[in-house]
Amino acid sequence: MKARALAAFLCLLACPASAQAPAPTADPAAPEKAEKPVSAFGDDKPDCLQWTDGCVICKRQTDGAVACSTAGASCVQTEPACAGKP
Repeated sequence: MKARALAAFLCLLACPASAQAPAPTADPAAPEKAEKPVSAFGDDKPDCLQWTDGCVICKRQTDGAVACSTAGASCVQTEPACAGKP
């Protein structure tokens, strides 16, 4: 009897951790936002010579190609924004 009571008590101690609400999931009715890579930000902004999302910096080269840095270990990603115009 004592063993059963102890088992029930231990279960009660463990239950609050497993009784947490599940993590929220994406609303299936919400449209998915197609995210473009940071390097593609300048595709529709030809006058922007350099842009960043706070993690990666991209720069338009003289031949029109785009060169981007790699993300640092600790960065805070934001919406891409133009950082340099002619």
